Amino acid sequence: MTETKSLNCIAILMPGDMGHGCATVFRQHGMRVITCLNGRSQRTRALAKKAGLEDMPTLGDVMQTADLILSILPPEYAVQQAQEAATAMKAAKAYPDYVDCNAISPTTAKKVASAFDYMPVNFIDGGLIGLNPVKENEGTRLYVSGKATTLVRQLDGRGLVVRDLGGEIGRASAMKMVYASSTKGAFTLFAAVAVMAELTGLRDELFQELSESQPNTLASIERMLPRIPLDANRWIFEMDEIASTYESLGVTSHFHKGAGDIMQLANRTPLATRTRETAIHDLALTDVLRHYVDAINQNEGQTEKQKPTR
Repeated sequence: MTETKSLNCIAILMPGDMGHGCATVFRQHGMRVITCLNGRSQRTRALAKKAGLEDMPTLGDVMQTADLILSILPPEYAVQQAQEAATAMKAAKAYPDYVDCNAISPTTAKKVASAFDYMPVNFIDGGLIGLNPVKENEGTRLYVSGKATTLVRQLDGRGLVVRDLGGEIGRASAMKMVYASSTKGAFTLFAAVAVMAELTGLRDELFQELSESQPNTLASIERMLPRIPLDANRWIFEMDEIASTYESLGVTSHFHKGAGDIMQLANRTPLATRTRETAIHDLALTDVLRHYVDAINQNEGQTEKQKPTR
């Protein structure tokens, strides 16, 4: 009978909003948590320090030390991170389990997995759903799929809720795409509705109607409209991944291409220059809407300037 390996040391690449929250709860459960901060921003370094992560000198040191790697970063970097990890593993001759937890399509998940082709690496497809586990009281869900998930499932009840979707790479990523398409798809639609109401001069009338007939929708607008710019930069690529997933299945991708357009609009507002630590939480909704409308007007002005003269 094969003895189950114990999970003692986890590497998180990289400790951003979600990653540093995961590190915090893992350490509370007695696990060692490491990373490599070479080339990372001051904000990432500050979050890592706050969570108590150990900063290893090189990625090779990470591979030699960790039992399990969790890749948690903006989805556009998922493939690159896997390739860098694979290179470091080969150089260090150390092959910990690698879990891609990013918001990527099943097709991209398979590209990530291919970075470890012909290597003795156990690759696991993953998808994180929920806020970071400190805010979720350790209720954040990690969906996983892959042939060998024994080690990562040891995180269940130790900071995360782990749910195994079977042996097929791509199932966990598909779960993330399905879920995020409903949540982020819905609140970008609400943002578009609010901006349209502002532009047509019907903001007050719409909000009055929603307060009477759809109070939950109004509450979502009030909650999410100021928040979208804080995450828009990394959510733009996620919308592309969701759209491509829909398209690959023969379902229209236009909903989420439109959601990506709203993310790009939000990313052009001054609110997008702030982080979750520096966000203005008491900004009036009318002021938030003004920023969105100003971004539209500025973009139209630039487009007008670019038109060729006759």
